[in-house]
Amino acid sequence: MLLLGATVIYAQTPRAEIGVQLSGIRETVFGEYPVGGGGRVTVHAFHFVDAEAEINRYPIGGGAALFPATEATFGVRAGRRWGPFGLYGNVRPGFMRFDANTRIPDLGARAALYWGGVLELYSRHHFAARFDLGDAVVWYGAGAVVPPISAPGTGTIAGTRHQLQWSLGASLWF
Repeated sequence: MLLLGATVIYAQTPRAEIGVQLSGIRETVFGEYPVGGGGRVTVHAFHFVDAEAEINRYPIGGGAALFPATEATFGVRAGRRWGPFGLYGNVRPGFMRFDANTRIPDLGARAALYWGGVLELYSRHHFAARFDLGDAVVWYGAGAVVPPISAPGTGTIAGTRHQLQWSLGASLWF
């Protein structure tokens, strides 16, 4: 009976998820709050640990911004699922690749680290809704100087920035 129960529980645990999300990041170098979109793949590696990759593009919808960037992170998600609810923490290192813009034309790719929490709601029909909230740390470096927007001055050294990031997503699990 225990073996049968363990088999049924394991059969209901998703082995992989693929999804899309809408994201926002409180970007503190240019002072913007762009909304982005992207996708995510999660592969369940061990009992409480999953491998996860995510890519986001800021901004979406053809909007103009001083912060056109692509974020790609790859890492782990650890936590547990209780019935239809899953509560996880994740750590994903990666990079932010900035498009050339009028204020900083050569910012390029910068190291990034996303860490935060995840709440997932699973349905029996292989559909899940997900909410992420965390910190996107970007190492801009001491060489990245952001010129002032309207006042004359020397600008701001970007350095390392902690930026609040959220996402709302939907995924299919199998």
